[in-house]
Amino acid sequence: MSLLLVGVPAAHAAFTASTSSGFTAGALRLATPSSSTTASCSQIGSSGKYRLSITVNSVGTVPRATAYVLVVTDPTGVIYTINPATNGYSSQTAGAGTWTYFVQAQYQVSGTTNVWKSRTASPASVTC
Repeated sequence: MSLLLVGVPAAHAAFTASTSSGFTAGALRLATPSSSTTASCSQIGSSGKYRLSITVNSVGTVPRATAYVLVVTDPTGVIYTINPATNGYSSQTAGAGTWTYFVQAQYQVSGTTNVWKSRTASPASVTC
């Protein structure tokens, strides 16, 4: 009896690939806007609540800014962002304590949800 063995050669292959793409990154440093604001707070009877009003009288121009917002922080640390800043902030049921606020310049990056924000100056405050 004879036996015939046939060998199958192993497959050999070499793959090489390369790719490149242009990646661009950037950052925009927005200046702090010079704004004029006024605030007042008065108690509403003996309810323990206050009438708070923050008015943005003017906002200076910041190069490349696409929006200006008013950022208000209540005495418990809750932050309210009012856009546009010129709407100001008003509450007929403000809680007692110190409220802080400042105007911030923002730049919306086109085609994305990214928003670059200006440096913030020391916030102003009003106590109710």
